[in-house]
Amino acid sequence: MAAELTSADYAFLIILKAEGREISNTEMNKLYEIRLVSPAYEKLNAAGYVSSETKRRPYRHVITEKGAQELADPLAIDEDHAEEGEKRTAREKQLWAAVVAQQNQIVRLLARSSTAAVPGPPANLDGRIRAAYTILADEPGDYVDLTELRPLLGDVTKADVDKALVRLHDAPDVRLEPEPFGHRIGAAERSAAVHIGGEDRHKLAIGRR
Repeated sequence: MAAELTSADYAFLIILKAEGREISNTEMNKLYEIRLVSPAYEKLNAAGYVSSETKRRPYRHVITEKGAQELADPLAIDEDHAEEGEKRTAREKQLWAAVVAQQNQIVRLLARSSTAAVPGPPANLDGRIRAAYTILADEPGDYVDLTELRPLLGDVTKADVDKALVRLHDAPDVRLEPEPFGHRIGAAERSAAVHIGGEDRHKLAIGRR
């Protein structure tokens, strides 16, 4: 590893990987209520994990291939390195444990998708979404989270997946619904949601009639 990453560093990498595009600090603050500023972006740039445009404000950031590769392996609790002289609170340790659990779930889902032959040309994206759904759902009609679906389509832009989901929503066997429990909606759920009919939809079910 080119640099010891803190939990905050990993959080920025995970956010940039989830967005899959260049994102400004203004938009990042709107979506996640944080900004990637000095010295954090300088450290990630120096390590080759993030590329930042800082010639004009707001600063803009995008994860590099090396940064994405850093997230390809499972994380571990002991990777939560603190800055010099900094002590972790119990809440921070709990949040890091949650990050580790969620990231490792994504890594497992990606591993499952590679054996299920979901990746393919975007031309048949509707079919790929249906194939990815069958990997996640225990049986037809079960609701799955879009936070779990999107990693299985990681080679396709969020905009293209959104368009496909909107198309699928018109199919008689497809349901896209909001998360019914508002307290469960976090940054990951908001980022993965698709906006349909004036509201965010977080869950997908296929096979309902």
